[in-house]
Amino acid sequence: MTLHPAAPEDLAGLTDAYAHTVQAILDLGHSLRKGDSERETDCPGWNVKDQFAHVVSLEAWVQGESVPDLDVSGRAHIRSGLGAVVEKYLESRRDRSLDELLEELESLSHSRIAHLEAESTSPEDPAVGPLGPTTLLGLMQTRIFDLWVHEQDIRGAIGRPGNLDSASAALTVKIIFASLPKVVARTAQVPPGQAVILDLTGPVVSRAGVRVEEHDGKPHGIPLFSGDTLVHPDVVNTTITLSTQAATRRAAGRVATADTHYTVVGDDEVARRVLDALVLAP
Repeated sequence: MTLHPAAPEDLAGLTDAYAHTVQAILDLGHSLRKGDSERETDCPGWNVKDQFAHVVSLEAWVQGESVPDLDVSGRAHIRSGLGAVVEKYLESRRDRSLDELLEELESLSHSRIAHLEAESTSPEDPAVGPLGPTTLLGLMQTRIFDLWVHEQDIRGAIGRPGNLDSASAALTVKIIFASLPKVVARTAQVPPGQAVILDLTGPVVSRAGVRVEEHDGKPHGIPLFSGDTLVHPDVVNTTITLSTQAATRRAAGRVATADTHYTVVGDDEVARRVLDALVLAP
């Protein structure tokens, strides 16, 4: 796997990426034009203002706020227990003004950054995120993924693309690539003897691949370009080429495979199955 620019790996780099993305979201909020708040986004049931309410409420959740006791049943866009919890947090702030949401986000982010930069803070400190127990390092990786994806939701709705070459964009691509072995071999069920390569043309220029091998009767995704010197059997390659934006929108589940712009060298059906399986957002 190669990435340019490189994704942040340590807590200091993740802190910088977090601060940059939060500031980008704040800047977008402070510069909305009349009518922007009500524009629908690629998240079903959420408009632009709801995106800000979600970003704020999720940050409050991971900083210890209890789940609001609210009824969100009957909403068609809720598809899981986690989705219901997320909606309860959002609902708790749905009647707040945009200015109030931005003020709270700024306050919460300052508290988060102060904690991250404290001398006593370790990347291995235990933490609890929306997906369960993890470390502080793991929590910040998922937080940046979520924040950047929702920044892109807002940008898409108001027609202001940007930050596709940021550290958070690179981290999002890295997370997508880390999921590729399971996506290819298990979810997409690409058969043994085949390999799939994702080639991203930029702004984050990146390339990763997986070969599928059978071990103990089960398919396993083996990363390509890892530098190992083992001899592997020949495989049939399928290369999927697409932009950073196309790949990350698909991985966030915001755009259907049929509406994603990509090109294929190899097996079109394999490519479609992999892209269908590439949704990482819960």
